[in-house]
Amino acid sequence: MSDDTASPADPSEGPASPNWGLIALIVLVVGGVIVAAVLLVGGDDDSDETAATTVAAATSTPATSAAPETTEASATTEAPETTEAPATTAAPETTEAPETTEAPATTEPGVADVTFSIDDIDDGGTIPVDFTCDGSNDPPIITIEAVPEGVLQLAMIVDDPDAPTDDPFVHWVVYDIPGNSSGFSDGDADLTYGVNDVDLAEWFGPCPPEGDGPHGYVFTLYGLNQELELDPDLDGRALFTAIEGSIVAEGSLTASYERAAS
Repeated sequence: MSDDTASPADPSEGPASPNWGLIALIVLVVGGVIVAAVLLVGGDDDSDETAATTVAAATSTPATSAAPETTEASATTEAPETTEAPATTAAPETTEAPETTEAPATTEPGVADVTFSIDDIDDGGTIPVDFTCDGSNDPPIITIEAVPEGVLQLAMIVDDPDAPTDDPFVHWVVYDIPGNSSGFSDGDADLTYGVNDVDLAEWFGPCPPEGDGPHGYVFTLYGLNQELELDPDLDGRALFTAIEGSIVAEGSLTASYERAAS
């Protein structure tokens, strides 16, 4: 029977021939490893380049030059401060219209003039002492010079607006004087004499306080368009109230008197 088991090499047979097949295999394996390594290294380089390129792309997305910082809104050069509109000079104050001087008080419309005079007493003059409390207190004598048509009755009041009293001080009150009368004085039985401010139904002459300066005495004659039947003993204020609505004409005379300090 043959023994298939290989017998140990015999040293005497000489060196064994190289195993070229094994060597070739090893060479192939080593070469493959080298190639693989090269490829691997090359691939890493590519990916690095790609990554680098990507990074470059990212960084230089043509750096879209960051829009230049718009100096604040393109520094939108702030609109030049508009100089405040020049203060419109306040319209010049219009000078107040000059006060219209009141028209001088004219005699009430429809009131005509009665003219008269007084013996020894002039309009604007001084009253002689004989007509005053310092003399004989003589009553004045009135002369009627002109009466307008339509006057049927007359009345006279004499007062002192300069007296130190609330109302003018009344010196004489005469009424029921006919419209066609030519004149009158005290003591005429056909006339009516009212009471003055010393409670007398007659003339009471000027008698201002001593040293009070001159007082003006106003003689006023009223023309009435009615023949009024008036009560006797009316004082000056009551008489004027009674005749006021019937006055159609009027005249006056003013004279002064002064008592010196004693």
